[in-house]
Amino acid sequence: MKKIFAIIPLIYCSIQLHAQCYGFYVQTPNNSNVKACSSGGYSASQVQQADTYSRAFAIQVFDSGTNSYNCHGYAWHKKEGGSSVWINNVGNELNNLNVYWNDNSYYAYNYSSQTHADNLKVFYGNDDHTAITTSDPDVFISKMGCGCLVSHYKDNSPYTEGNFTYYKRNDVSITGPTKVCIGSSGTYTVNSAPVSYTWDKSTNLTLVSTSGNTATFTAKVIGPAWVRILVDGIEVAKYDFTAGTPFGIISRQSAITGAGNYQFYASSVPSSVSSNDIEWILLPPIGYSTLYLGRTPIIGFPGGGQYTLKMRYYGTCGYSPYASQQISVPGAPVTDPQLMSRAYPNPVSDLLNIELDENVIGKLTESGLAKREIDIDVRLYTHSGVLVRSLISANKKMQLDVSTLPNGVYFLHVSSSLTQNPDVITVIVRR
Repeated sequence: MKKIFAIIPLIYCSIQLHAQCYGFYVQTPNNSNVKACSSGGYSASQVQQADTYSRAFAIQVFDSGTNSYNCHGYAWHKKEGGSSVWINNVGNELNNLNVYWNDNSYYAYNYSSQTHADNLKVFYGNDDHTAITTSDPDVFISKMGCGCLVSHYKDNSPYTEGNFTYYKRNDVSITGPTKVCIGSSGTYTVNSAPVSYTWDKSTNLTLVSTSGNTATFTAKVIGPAWVRILVDGIEVAKYDFTAGTPFGIISRQSAITGAGNYQFYASSVPSSVSSNDIEWILLPPIGYSTLYLGRTPIIGFPGGGQYTLKMRYYGTCGYSPYASQQISVPGAPVTDPQLMSRAYPNPVSDLLNIELDENVIGKLTESGLAKREIDIDVRLYTHSGVLVRSLISANKKMQLDVSTLPNGVYFLHVSSSLTQNPDVITVIVRR
């Protein structure tokens, strides 16, 4: 439709007459602040002039000219149930409207690839104006500055047409489980789904399948996880959850003054976890004492040196990974105990017998924090460092079959889950 042009001063009434329009804030749907004011500042005669001129473009007039709101105030705030406000997007308020899409209250709607919808916000990239779509793709509704609120053909207005960006209210959301155990799957649903969208995920998840508006993911690595919905590559919804049993947190509650003094620690784990399901380990473990375990262990260090305090807990998805804290204690250091009693025969031709010191193992399993079975890690290396035999056992007597190994010199490493450094001896294989 042919445009009607007229030279009338201030007909656009697009900005507030004063230096700035910032009397207060209005909020986006996601509660971010947008600068606004209560009046455009035009005189009654200027408003009347704009009213008369804007009617020339009208298919239907919904409201007469007024200073109380402009095109942006109507489209982004008043139309959504808000009060009458004037919102600028130029001058001191340049890019003021960007808050509406930057905080994810709205997302850019690809009008060329999506179906037509009414109540889309239409931002004029070649002019400072916002209109609203109607059920008719060719008809917009605009508040023309301080002029009338009218419906008009989109190619018939005082504003430069083209370079339109359409924005849709973002009511997209995702629902699903708040935790997925490792190796298990969780199904998530997108609500108020856009016409066209894609799923995205964190790297510790695997997408298994999609069906309708749902997607199923398998958790593969413990930690924070998320899924999200993208429209034309832009995030419109995100859902955060946990994969596996998450790490706990260790915090020290008192200063370390030296060996022999008790130190207070605390664990941060879900409140649903029983104190009996929290496991603590101190490395190296010899000689310490404890007054209380559970959520708040009190530990007496046997001597100075570097210690590692580890903690894990049992949750709905099994044990969490160990959280750890490095501890430096002043004073003379302590060392790891000697685990092996003997390894024989040496030289050996077929079976190497390994015996552990039962007194040491007993102290490790019965004292303080480590009230559980200890895993013994046995490894045999060549002189060049190649691992040729290994086993993990809780037994105090073990055997390694070396009958198929070439003659030569090997190194036997024996360590435990509660010690930091392995026992190492030389073993000779000879036939």
